[in-house]
Amino acid sequence: MRTIRRISAAFRLLDSYSKGPVLGAAILVDGRRTPYVAKGDGTYVFSDLPPVPHAYEISAPGYRTVRRSLPAVPPHFPEVVLMPYAPGTPALERISCFRLRFLRGERPLAEKKIRATLMTAVGALRLVEPGEKGGRALALAGGYAQGLLYQHYCARENPASDLFITDYDQGTGQFLLQSPLETPLKKGGLLRPVWDLETDWDGAAVLPAIGLFLQREEVELSFTLEGQEQRLLTAPPSPSLRAVVEFEP
Repeated sequence: MRTIRRISAAFRLLDSYSKGPVLGAAILVDGRRTPYVAKGDGTYVFSDLPPVPHAYEISAPGYRTVRRSLPAVPPHFPEVVLMPYAPGTPALERISCFRLRFLRGERPLAEKKIRATLMTAVGALRLVEPGEKGGRALALAGGYAQGLLYQHYCARENPASDLFITDYDQGTGQFLLQSPLETPLKKGGLLRPVWDLETDWDGAAVLPAIGLFLQREEVELSFTLEGQEQRLLTAPPSPSLRAVVEFEP
């Protein structure tokens, strides 16, 4: 007699720069090792966990440890997780990125979550058609590009919004969102790329570049933490680029 296993949670781990699968990860459930099935596309599946909320700790060589808390019935299968690079990983010598260090006064902002937003117009996406509330498909200028997938964006009129592009429909030419729109979007409006950075013990974090803003001009980034905002006007990303962002004491 075949036993039917109930999927309790599933993660798809992707490299935050290439968006390729992250293999060989280790995932703890509530601090304990728990059996899972790993697939070649970076998907990790847990079955028959107790039907209660769980905390997951995800680690892989060269990446920062990521923590996720999911309810008893996760809203998405799989939950897509972009794995951020550890500041000292050798992979950073080969890719375009911003190596950032965040300070408050002279003290590092250790283990903080900081939202980064690309403010430069080049790199933003323009809506060809309006987005209706409750819709999950958007028509964007510029056509299809692989780098757009699995990227978070915010609407210009609502900086706190979080639009996560997970797929592209070649038949309709529209990009698909993970969750329905909570508020409508106007035709011609801009979507700006956003990243949720997590600093290490020394206030350091890495922001890998996406291909859309690898242009030869200055880049403006906005960083927000606990209601404070700091802007950084800098050169285009490169393996050697390092910058310090200071928040007010």
